[in-house]
Amino acid sequence: MKESPRILVVDDSQEILTMLSHTLSRHGFLIDAATSSEEALARAATAAYDAAVVDLVMPGQDGAALASALRQRIQGLPVALMTAYARSPLLVAARKAGVRVFAKPLSIQELVTFLQSEIP
Repeated sequence: MKESPRILVVDDSQEILTMLSHTLSRHGFLIDAATSSEEALARAATAAYDAAVVDLVMPGQDGAALASALRQRIQGLPVALMTAYARSPLLVAARKAGVRVFAKPLSIQELVTFLQSEIP
């Protein structure tokens, strides 16, 4: 039997992080949660992930830069970038780098469908 996919979820809002972690767990994913880009990169240095779900606007390194760093560390890593800022210039670069952008309020079903379709 195949192991459940491991997802790294990163958001500086504890409320959103908790909601996403519980919801994605109910869909069969194993979740590691981080509240900052720095924490996420530290986790990615010691664990293997099948995908990442990252908030765009966070203190310190933004989500687009984190997505890029994660994709450099883990080749082909599917990354979902969440944002309430649909016109941010950061999104153009993220999309060009192969990151999927999801607008807030987030459709959990769209996110789950993306993760299921991108993880082998």
